Amino acid sequence: MGQNGSDLRQTLGAAARLWASPDHHHVGPDWWVACSGERSVTYNVACCQSSDNQVLLDCCLQPILDVGKPAIIMLAGPGLATAQKLADVGWVGVGALPLMTLTEVATPDGDNPARALTQEDLPAARGLLADTYGLDEASASAAVPDRAVADPDMGVWGLFDGDRLVSSFTSATENGMVVVWSMATRAECQGRGYGRQLLQAVLSSQLDLGATGSLLQSSAAGEKLYRGLGYTVVEYWQLWSRPRWVMGRA
Repeated sequence: MGQNGSDLRQTLGAAARLWASPDHHHVGPDWWVACSGERSVTYNVACCQSSDNQVLLDCCLQPILDVGKPAIIMLAGPGLATAQKLADVGWVGVGALPLMTLTEVATPDGDNPARALTQEDLPAARGLLADTYGLDEASASAAVPDRAVADPDMGVWGLFDGDRLVSSFTSATENGMVVVWSMATRAECQGRGYGRQLLQAVLSSQLDLGATGSLLQSSAAGEKLYRGLGYTVVEYWQLWSRPRWVMGRA
């Protein structure tokens, strides 16, 4: 795979171009900002991996405030040293999530009803994501954008039970890594292996085509699934936000 922790952090930030507004997507040497400009806190994010408080304030905090939408600032690596500065300006820690990588995956056995989604499938994928995470329509459309099916380095992937879409995710390939975003499985279908089948099929295919690995930031609920597929934890990132933005957030 050949990427260290710093490289992987920047790869994740660069791959956020899939869902970030071009006007609000910037990747610096030790920070990045990716904002959809929509209401969901999940899709307005900055990451600081510098121990310099001024980098945090100028390159992460101020751009987030300028967008004016609910957001998360993530602190990674040396950036963990800036946590007190966020506390000083009224932000609160809201958890920690793992950055995870995978370099090989088992080839699926038999037929698998997983495929790349088309433009016509996108409303179903957006609806699935919105229902799973309680997103508004605009945020779901930003998370599963039209460009994801037009750009050869991106994709929207789905697994079907008959004609019904039961699991989906988006991806952007960056520096040889397939970066996984917006994984969702219908609530009533969870625990049946659909997400595992979908990821296994897509990642196996992408690795066969020359990808060097996969990268994602897992939710707490998804970590068991990803570990079962062979992902390993590189490091944990702290998540910070304003209290009023995350009150009642699952």
